Parts: sequence; C-alpha cells; structure tokens
Amino acid sequence: MGSESLADRLADRLLDQVVRGELAVDEALPSEAEIAAQADVSRLTVREAVKVLRTKNIVRVKRGRGTYVNAPDHWTDLELVLRMAGRRAGTDTAALGLFEVRRMLEAGAAELCARRRSDADLALLGSHVAEMDKAATAHDAAAFARADAAFHETILRSCGNVFVPAVCGPLDRMLLRLHARAAGVAPVRLRAQRHHHRILAEISAGSPAAARAAMAAHMDQTAEDLLRHAVGGSPNASGAD
Repeated sequence: MGSESLADRLADRLLDQVVRGELAVDEALPSEAEIAAQADVSRLTVREAVKVLRTKNIVRVKRGRGTYVNAPDHWTDLELVLRMAGRRAGTDTAALGLFEVRRMLEAGAAELCARRRSDADLALLGSHVAEMDKAATAHDAAAFARADAAFHETILRSCGNVFVPAVCGPLDRMLLRLHARAAGVAPVRLRAQRHHHRILAEISAGSPAAARAAMAAHMDQTAEDLLRHAVGGSPNASGAD
C-alpha cells in the first residue's frame, strides 16, 4: 500500500477524532512524531495526511505553534460538514439545515428559469409533471420521486447560470434518502403534485416573481412533510393513504 493511501487513511482517522470530539475546535493536533508513533506511519505520511485536512480547511497551521482544528463553519467539504453536524444534532436534523440552503437556491433558480427558459425546457418540464401525475395515479412512489427529481434538475439547468446546478447537486445527493422516505406517503405526493403544477404554470407564463413564490411555497411544503414523515419517521412504504 502506497504512502498516499496511508495518508488518506490517517486523514480519515484524524477527522474521526475531530467528529467524536477527541480533538476539539481550536485544539492543537499532537506533534508529527506523536501521530506517527500512534498510527505506526512515517512523519512524511503524517505531513501528507495533514495536508489533506488543510485542503478542506479542517485544520490550520500556525507557524511555530502547531496545527489547530477549525470550526465546522470553516470547512469546505459539504459532506464532512454534514457528518460533523449529524454527530451533534442527528443526521436527519442536519440534513434539514441543508434543505434551508436548497430552498434559497431553488427559489432563485425558478425565478431565473421563468425569464430564460426555452420552449424545449418547457416541454421537458411538462413531461416530468406528466410522469409525476402518472406515477401518483399508479401509487408508484419510486417513479414519482424520479420524476420529481428530474423536474427540479431541469429547472436548475434551465435557469441560465452554470453555477446553480453545480452548487445544488451535492445538496440533492445528501437529501436523497429523506426525499425517498417522504415520497412513500401518498398525501405527500399529492401535495407535491399540486405545487409542481403551479410552478410549471408560472414558469410557462414567464412570471419570475410568481415562479419564485411558487417554488418557495413548494419548498416550505416539502420541509413540513420531511419533518412530519421522514425525519425520524417510518412512512408506509406501500404509498397507500
């Protein structure tokens, strides 16, 4: 096994210590020699592991004093921030914090989409809503969730700003499990269905402010349903009312 792999494994081990609170925020890491002895690796591997943590802003180096743990709000890796937040408040509760970020981004994306969408974009959005309608009628939660996700992805990609889907993509991947849970409840699907029809109507009408409001209302509904049916819940997987 090469030194790079060893460094990655050591970086994960040090990160675990931070997440567990064994290495506290603003606390200095042990010296290179101590870490090397504890992990049975070379000091070069320790330096490489610390470099991995520094690239994600998990630690900072104070020259002549040592390497210190940064607070999670300085970290640059979303999945690691969620991991730390999940340790403190529970993963589902932390995911709802991510959902607040997604709400802000998607409301703005819907506004831009209403201004910039093409006829092809509208046709694609309409096909996704039709798929949701079909899945709702068939009580097919998995198909509904796929069409729902595709609808939102199309809005993000049709808003004319390449940064929006790049930022939202990691958030969606982290929230996927909660969405799948909530989509298993038929009333949730019906509420979401109505909201998607309204969002499509406002985007089709070219009404930016109304599209933003419609998406914000949908995000509020989704957050409420996640809290009621997904966070710590166990919805009926059959999707029956």
